[in-house]
Amino acid sequence: MRSGVLKKASVISILLILVLAGSVSAAPRVVLNGSELPFDVPPTIEEGRTLVPLRAIFEALGAEVLWNRDNQTVTARKETTEITLVIGGRATKNGKVVNLDVPAKIVDGRTMVPLRFVSEALGCKVGWDGESQTISISTATEDIRVHCIDVGQAQSIYIQMPGQNDILIDAGTRGDSSTVLNYLRDQGVDDIELLVVTSTREEHFGGVPSVLEYYKVERVIDNGFQDDTLFYQDYRQKISSKGIKWEADNHQTMNFGGVRFEVLTGTGKPTSVDHSVVCRLDTVGSMDFLFMADAAEADEAALSSDLRAKFLLVGNHGASGSSSRGFLDRVKPEVALVSVGAGNKNGWPAVEVIARLLQTGAQVYRTDQNGTIVISTDGSSYTLNKSR
Repeated sequence: MRSGVLKKASVISILLILVLAGSVSAAPRVVLNGSELPFDVPPTIEEGRTLVPLRAIFEALGAEVLWNRDNQTVTARKETTEITLVIGGRATKNGKVVNLDVPAKIVDGRTMVPLRFVSEALGCKVGWDGESQTISISTATEDIRVHCIDVGQAQSIYIQMPGQNDILIDAGTRGDSSTVLNYLRDQGVDDIELLVVTSTREEHFGGVPSVLEYYKVERVIDNGFQDDTLFYQDYRQKISSKGIKWEADNHQTMNFGGVRFEVLTGTGKPTSVDHSVVCRLDTVGSMDFLFMADAAEADEAALSSDLRAKFLLVGNHGASGSSSRGFLDRVKPEVALVSVGAGNKNGWPAVEVIARLLQTGAQVYRTDQNGTIVISTDGSSYTLNKSR
């Protein structure tokens, strides 16, 4: 009897060891411009942030490193940028205080610094691949371009990403198909890595089947709510026959050359009739974009993530039920873009919406007045061009 109890205890002990071993996550890999960085001390995770040995990361990024033992301060200089980190305290960039989620700290006698802050402060782009547990750092300065295509009372947004990655959000109406396809051809688009269909309303969805027919599309995300129209069935048939990866929106995060594209909505009961797919583009700098599709006030209130963005693609073509005061207080946009048709029967954008946008200090641009609007950014500055 005693022998059986001991055997049982041994089995339980072995299982506990295996479970505990499996629960310890391995240190993430850090890759700079395609090459893995060797560290004499492995990266460590602190409150969801990655800390790396200070000298190794600074020198890999081409910065001069100074260490002041007396006041426990690290200083790094690269070209016109100087950053300082106080162990256990604050950080500054060119003299301005920067908030850190996790401060620099001493681990086993080594000074460890937050990887994302260091990399971004020195002008790099940082991406995360959860499947391979890899942090990618890119020193490339390739611009990102967001094109708000003039498709009248509809929406189509084309995003040029680093590494010839292309994202298309909506494709206007069926009547806009040639406009969208011609525009993409003029930009040299050869394929589309991601197509986001924010809703199945005609002004967002109508031109999508033509895009699927003309271009090789790798991945499609829509709101997951199917309908029984022949037009919708044709759309799904094209996805299936071409072997395109299809997903319903579910808070996906994708990285393209260090630039992060996020879906902020998820599957489940829709917050409004149309349940628009809301997305965010994080350029790993201060130039973030928020794409609100046809989201109304109920959709805005349901968004739980950080919504701050310099650029706002205004929801529902500027209808009065969108861009509420509380929502704009969360976003704090500096530039607002409205995709809207001239003389539309709804009178959009609503006067009160424009007033709220202007009260936040945002500059407002409209496709009915400015034509196609293109914003180019390297993550730290931007230019805005209008076709009229």
